[in-house]
Formats: sequence, C-alpha cells, structure tokens
Amino acid sequence: MINNCEEFTSNQEIVTTNQEVGIVSLGEIPQTTTPKESKCCAFMGSKMCNIISISILFVAVIMLYILHFITPKPQVFTPKEFQGEPGSGEIVYVNLDTINTNYELVNILTGDIKAEMAKQEAIFANKESAFQRKYNQFQENMNAGVLTQVQMELAQKQLMQEYQQLEEDKDRVFNNLQARQSSALVQIYDSLQAVVKRINVERNASFIVAYQSQSPFLLVADPAKEITDHVLFELNRSYKK
Repeated sequence: MINNCEEFTSNQEIVTTNQEVGIVSLGEIPQTTTPKESKCCAFMGSKMCNIISISILFVAVIMLYILHFITPKPQVFTPKEFQGEPGSGEIVYVNLDTINTNYELVNILTGDIKAEMAKQEAIFANKESAFQRKYNQFQENMNAGVLTQVQMELAQKQLMQEYQQLEEDKDRVFNNLQARQSSALVQIYDSLQAVVKRINVERNASFIVAYQSQSPFLLVADPAKEITDHVLFELNRSYKK
C-alpha cells in the first residue's frame, strides 16, 4: 500500500511538472511576425492589388475590343453611283427573277401554297386512278355480258355522278389555291412598289421598269441601271435576324 501511495504521489508530481512545463512553454511562445516581416507583407499585398487592378483593366479592354469589332453591326446598304441629273429622264430597272428567288416574303407566302398544291395534286391523282380502275372494271363486266340492262344503266349513272363530283372537288380545291396565290402576289407587288417608291425619293429616276429574262418587251438591260440589289436589300431588311 505504501508503495502504491508513493507511486501515486510520484505520478502526481510528474503530472504537475508536465503541466508547469506546458504553462511555461505557452507563456514563452515567441512572436511569429516581426515589424520587418509586417512591412514585407504590406508591400506584397500592395503589389498583389496592383496586379489584380491591371488584370481587371486588361479584361475590360478585351471586352471593349470584342464589343467593337466582333459584335455584328446593323447592315447599311450603299447604292451604286449613277450618272445623270435627277429627273432628267433616267430609266432604271428591277430584275423580277431575282426578286422572286430571293425575296423572303415570296418564300413565306407562296411556299405553303406550293406545298399544298403538290399535296392536293397527289390526292386527286390517286382518286382519278381509283375511278379509272372502277371504270375499267365496268367495261370488262359489260363486255363479258354479266350485267343486265338495268345494272348497266345504273352503273353508268353512278360512274357519271362520281366523275362529275371528282371534277367539281378538284376545281374547287385548285381554284382556292389559285386565289390564295393571286392574293399573295398582290401583297408581294404592293411591298415591292412601296420600296421602289421610297428608294426613288433619293434617286429620282423618271422611269423604273420591271425586267424578266423571258420578257418580250425589254430586250436589252444595262447593268449600270439595275437597282435590284438595293430593292432586295430593303425588302428583306425586316426579315433579317
């Protein structure tokens, strides 16, 4: 027992000694930053701020460059130079073939009409083929003598009514499509005329004529008097994205 107490007392002294050493060690921790080192850190911080400021300025310059040179600018058309005084009898022309091919409104208004016309042509071609097969079958039965007179007359009457109905439906559908096409052409012509008049306020030509490659009325066209590119640019301006 005495030995155990002595060991316990010895252990307490060791613990106390260790604690005291620990306290002394904590109290004697030296300063980690000297005044000289503080000045160095301040200098490094200032230098880092300068680097960051220069980097931000560099990025801003790059962004301005991108906005100025890469961002698409609105298109502006520069018309050709022309000779002659305004209102002195100058004649210029517009190529309608080019307008019909490249004017976006033409594609918008007539594209769906052409697609619908092709669809209806296929539908009526199938109906006409079916009617032709039915008529051929009637001819075979009549030539084979398998139809009575009453059956023959009834079949002929039904075939005639079916054919008339087919023709009426075909005329109605294609007349509607042609009416839509005519209305689209009027709208296209009105927009073309409005643009031509607006352009001619500056050019002041005495005559602006329409030219087509198959036209029998205009045999020779001077390229210097063509304003198709200017007209087409103005027509498509509202469709540019």
